[in-house]
Amino acid sequence: MGKIKHFFTAKSIKKDYITFTCLSILTALIISVICSGLLQNAQHAILGKYEDYYNYQKHSSTFHGTGDEQTFYIDYMTVGSTQFMTPLEDIVYNVLGILSFVVFPLSFFVCLFIASIIFYKKILQKPLEILAGATDNISENNLDFKISYDRKDELGKLCISFEKMRLALWNSNTELWRQIEERRRLNAAFAHDLRTPLTVLKGQSEMLIKYAPRMTEEKIIETADMMNRHILRLENYVMIMTDLQRLEHIEIQKQPVDRNDLLKQMNTTGTSLCKEKDFRFNNMLSSHTTMELDISIVMQVYENLLANAIRFAKHAITVSVFAADELFQITVSDDGNGFTAKDLTEAVRPFYKSDKESGHEHFGMGLNICKILCEKHGGFLKLENRDGAQVTAAFRCGA
Repeated sequence: MGKIKHFFTAKSIKKDYITFTCLSILTALIISVICSGLLQNAQHAILGKYEDYYNYQKHSSTFHGTGDEQTFYIDYMTVGSTQFMTPLEDIVYNVLGILSFVVFPLSFFVCLFIASIIFYKKILQKPLEILAGATDNISENNLDFKISYDRKDELGKLCISFEKMRLALWNSNTELWRQIEERRRLNAAFAHDLRTPLTVLKGQSEMLIKYAPRMTEEKIIETADMMNRHILRLENYVMIMTDLQRLEHIEIQKQPVDRNDLLKQMNTTGTSLCKEKDFRFNNMLSSHTTMELDISIVMQVYENLLANAIRFAKHAITVSVFAADELFQITVSDDGNGFTAKDLTEAVRPFYKSDKESGHEHFGMGLNICKILCEKHGGFLKLENRDGAQVTAAFRCGA
């Protein structure tokens, strides 16, 4: 019973096909009956022209005592009457008789053919054109379109599936384009930062080659020491680039986390790193909170945020932890001067240094690495100013 009810209520190509077929058969039947009746009436009209003559033949040819005059008349009319017609009337009469039978299969064929055309135009043409256009766009790597079809039948579901596939391809390509653009910016920044130590090394090496015999031992040691510092800087650059390559392929390994152990570890780490600052740790997690996290990723981000806060804080650093919308969030705040407008938009980019840090030895990769790790863990990194700088790292803590 449920299947029957579903058949009549759900939109389906099968139901539409059966409906069109039944309507075409019913229409063909009605047309056939009407046309056949009209053709037979036309035959009778031809016979009616000879009615008076038939009456005369009936009276002159009656078999007395049989009591079957009407039967004789009917037989005579339907069998022997055509011998009195003109040749043209005889042809027309016979053609009408043939058509009265041919009209049945002809009507069914015509009605089914017309129903098929209407069924295609009304049910199949639009979704097939939409899907064909979508296929052409996708084959040409053009994903900037939308597949929309309002019917909920099988082709409608197929259009929805195509739209989901298009969105998946769009998201995948968008992420690929983002990574390519990020890599381009990374390479540009890397090349820019390499230029200075390479220039220094080149200059110092040329000076040694040209003036070494006349340089004092102290000057040679000073030059070699400078060259060594820049070589170490280059090595650090190479290590950072290698680490970034690894980050792109890192896999998040979530495991159930003991809430108390995690809080204790974070509090201990913060106290150890922030010895010269006033460190405050605020726990806003519910006692019933359950989480699944990759602790190594969470702690790496947490330590990077603390290292940044230590550089800019004047006196105090505050860490708050809480959970919302299946996200475990860590907020690290300091009482420094906060982010500039440029910092808020550029600080998460690789090798970024604010104007006040241009002379520092750090490479400007901390926040960029934190952003990558947070996004790998299904979360985000947010920068803002709240009486100083405030950075929030979020990690998806569900299964």
